[in-house]
Amino acid sequence: MESLATGISNLLAALDPDEAKLLRIAQNNTRYKNSVVSTWSDDPNVADFLLSHTNGLYFKEDTAPRKGAAKDKGWYLLGVYIDDSMARSEINARRELLRLAMAQEGLHVDEIVIHPARAGMKEHHLFPESVERIAQLLGCAQADSPSGKRVPKADARHARADQSILLETVKRAFCRSFENLDQAGSILEKIEGAALVETKFSRRAASGTPYYRLHLYASDREKMQAVIDAYGDTVISCAKPLGLMIQGIAVHESNETLRGTCAFPKTGQPVALEDLNLHELRTESLQIAEDVRRKVRTGG
Repeated sequence: MESLATGISNLLAALDPDEAKLLRIAQNNTRYKNSVVSTWSDDPNVADFLLSHTNGLYFKEDTAPRKGAAKDKGWYLLGVYIDDSMARSEINARRELLRLAMAQEGLHVDEIVIHPARAGMKEHHLFPESVERIAQLLGCAQADSPSGKRVPKADARHARADQSILLETVKRAFCRSFENLDQAGSILEKIEGAALVETKFSRRAASGTPYYRLHLYASDREKMQAVIDAYGDTVISCAKPLGLMIQGIAVHESNETLRGTCAFPKTGQPVALEDLNLHELRTESLQIAEDVRRKVRTGG
């Protein structure tokens, strides 16, 4: 029995060029839609909001000359036309996670380019079913009609800085730290437990900006430690412009409860450690701080 991929390839081969092009466009639109739903699985209404304001997509190779190690490699773009500034900001905030989700759908791009939809393009809605769902949610005929009710804000999840949201920023930092998303994904899937503990002892934290110590658990602690030794500073640097200040990364061996789990699943929000684990990690972080103070006082 042939695979689904083989069946689709055979179907494309049997179509004339115009029909094959239309089928590829439909496939890419579906992959993009699935990727948005996956990336914003923590709030399906936000996913529908983003899709309802998506007016067009294109996929192409960027043929402009490039420098560095990637100068001889193909560079592929996904262009997205969006008619709402809040939706554009939300896509931009999670663009690395969206690229990772797209790669898992079989749609590999090196860069997402976000454009404002203008003039007649605003009238074209690529995902009308999402427009309808948003309209029903608002209780009005059209999703963008003035109704006295507000579209649910895409950034409402930031109302509370809970662990899942903080760890999502960690995931984005990992995606930015490696040469490609496949490398980042392979590392993230080996992290079985994760938590960010605020380091209240920090002088910098007293200025109003919270600083955190990132704790990671893995069954093969030595291999994960080697990765963090090599890329930890890069992850910390990539997290900073995303608004997350990390002072250090600690790697622990997973206990029996954590073995076989995944702190950063391919779909949905990251899974934070339970409160008991966080309490233990907070105690550990404070002990580390006390050790640092003692060394400073004694000159050791």
